Amino acid sequence: MYQSSVQKNKKDFKIMNFNHLMSIYETNYHNFRTIIDHKDNCSSKSINTRFLTIEDIFHDKFTRIFKIYHKFKYQDSLTPLGTFSIKSHLIFYMYDDAKLLEVKSLRDNKTFENSIQQKIKLNLNLFYWIKSIINQ
Repeated sequence: MYQSSVQKNKKDFKIMNFNHLMSIYETNYHNFRTIIDHKDNCSSKSINTRFLTIEDIFHDKFTRIFKIYHKFKYQDSLTPLGTFSIKSHLIFYMYDDAKLLEVKSLRDNKTFENSIQQKIKLNLNLFYWIKSIINQ
């Protein structure tokens, strides 16, 4: 009897984590859409907002897979290159039909490690990052 109640609690805990993960995906989608929609002239190849460059990997009617680069300006006028960017190890999956934005790490895709705790951690960091951009 004790063992079955422990298994039931584990199942409830997994459902709670999955529900939280889905709500994070939805919130990230809506917050990210406000960033994209705020920019008036956006092209399908790349969008430049506040030194963020969004580069599409795949784009169709319902799904958009992309990377984000953060560009920095170098203050020294003697250098020939005025800007440089940091390429992230993250790939973003935006599903317009389901209104979800998921972020995945390239390392996790290579090793096929996808624990819910890791996904929650990664997508919560995305949530805080998007909120900091919105609040600027």
